[in-house]
This record gives sequence, C-alpha cells and structure tokens, in this order.
Amino acid sequence: MYLDESHVSLLRTEPEYVKKRYHAVARTLAPFGVTRQRAAEMIGRSKRQLQRLVRRFKEEGIHGLRFRSKRPHTMPRNKTLPEIERRVVEVRNATGFGSEQLAAIVNEGLTIEARGPITDTTCYNILARNGLVEAERRAVRRYKSFEWGHPNELIQCDLTEFNGFPILTMEDDHSREGWAGRIDNATDDMVVDGLVKLHPDVYENLLTDNGKQFCRMNSTMHRYCEGQITGKHIWSSVHHPQTLGKLSAFQKGLKRFLIHRLRRSTDKDAIDKCIRNYLNWYNNGKKVRTTKCYPEERYSGTRDLHWYEKLGVWDIIPFGSRPIDVSGSFWSMNS
Repeated sequence: MYLDESHVSLLRTEPEYVKKRYHAVARTLAPFGVTRQRAAEMIGRSKRQLQRLVRRFKEEGIHGLRFRSKRPHTMPRNKTLPEIERRVVEVRNATGFGSEQLAAIVNEGLTIEARGPITDTTCYNILARNGLVEAERRAVRRYKSFEWGHPNELIQCDLTEFNGFPILTMEDDHSREGWAGRIDNATDDMVVDGLVKLHPDVYENLLTDNGKQFCRMNSTMHRYCEGQITGKHIWSSVHHPQTLGKLSAFQKGLKRFLIHRLRRSTDKDAIDKCIRNYLNWYNNGKKVRTTKCYPEERYSGTRDLHWYEKLGVWDIIPFGSRPIDVSGSFWSMNS
C-alpha cells in the first residue's frame, strides 16, 4: 500500500526497515486502514512509538522514518576548573572522606557565582579521574532503617579501639548526634565515667551490645542506668550487628579519619584533637542523607555555623574561606 505514486521510487533506495515502517504508517493513514495498535505490532514496536513515526512522517516525509542519531543536541563545554579539581583532591588526601562529604566541605569554602556549587557526582568523577577510587561502585546491601521519635529517646553506645586505645562512642538514634572520647582502659568504672562525661544529661533508653562492660550482670552499669536513664537498658540481639548499625557507621567514619590522619601514632593529645575535629564536622557539617538534617541541628535546634574554620584538616591545607577568584587566583590564607 502506497499513499502516493512518488513514494514507490523513493522507497527503492531506502533500507528494508524504512519500507516496513512506511507500510505500517500507510495502513494507519489510509481510509479503512488498520488500527495503530495493529500497525505497531506489525513492526514490533509500541503504539506510542508508532504514533511518533506517524508524526515524523507527516512533518518530514519518508526521511522521517529513518533512524535518528543518538548524539545529544548540546554538549556541555564548561569543564570543572583545575583549581576546584585540585581542591577536591587535596581535601580527599587530608581527610579520606567520600564524594558526598567532599562536596559539602568544598562548597562551604567556595562561592562560585558563575557556576554554582559542585555536586557529589562531580567529586566522585574527579576522584575517579585521579585514580583515588575505583571506577565502579560496589553493590551495597540496603537494610530497612528506623529511628526513635525524638532526641534522647534512645542513645546507642559501644566501644571501639584505635592503636591500642579504647574509644567510647555514643549516638542519638533520632538526630544522629555523635559523641566520642578516648579512655585509658576499658574497665567498668572507666567506661561509666566516660559515659557520664560524654553525655551528662539524663535520657530515656540505652542500647548496647552484650559486651562485659554492658552485660546484664554488670553492677557498675546497672547503677549508671539507675541514675542516668528513665527508661530501660536494651541489649542488641546476638550475632545481629544491624541493631547498632547507625553507631557502627559513625565508628567506621571516625576510625577511617583517625587512621588517615594518624596512621600508627599513639600520641594521646593528637588522638583527642582528631576526635574533636571529627565530631565538630560530623555534628555540624555533615547532613544526614536519610533525615536531610545536620545532627546538631536536629538534636538541639541549632548548629555551629563556624565548623568549617574549626576543622583540623586546614592545618595542612593553606587556604581560607574566601570565595575563589575564577579569573585565575588561587586560595590564600585569611589575614
């Protein structure tokens, strides 16, 4: 079936798929032709795709039935400035943070009026180009998360270790506010003293694992709970680390930062300083992906807006918080 005599000669030079498309379109446009659903089945396409071919045929003729180039109509010409890329690499080398955290830090220190802030995807591509991360992301098993209703309703607590020193960590389940501190040893009295120093306020419930410092038979921990919590002491299920998943993620980031900055150092003052720096960043500068809030802001209603100047990585990165000059100048120290 042909809609016009001239189409016979024009189709002789066209590929076979164009001829099939033409006959399907012609059957739908001819009087008493087939339905568009039936015509779409003839060429193995959906009804929506056939309707698109019909529209292109009406506008362009037989040429509109050919395959179109998949090349984008526009190509972005604005590449990431070398200064910004160098800044991302420097912050990565100083902290070991991932792309999302790097974007938050760099955007806090830079104000680029013509281009706007960089995204975590841009940071990831920069890291990939510089060989700092693997090009492919690993598949991560996602666990169903939950949270308690308000701050201080549940505090998670656990011990970890760095270069032989016990690190006591606590985290508010609702806001993700984190507390951490180095203790001299992991005895019952020392752990309880550390809990009081890290979180002196009374709260409702405590969630821990089944370690000897937190077990049901520990009288020291029992006295602490009587004086500090108004609810109950909850123990996690055995061989189920997901119960303390939020605190585990907090510990992982803290230890990664300590290892990156201190390696095998056993300097107590340096460890304490790095812990304070990380807590300052974690509570005031890191927006939680699930809550869309900063931990300190969700916990107390406000946060330290000067966390950027207090972040310890700038001890080795010589630049201030002034905007970058896109005309060519690089960062400099604040006067």
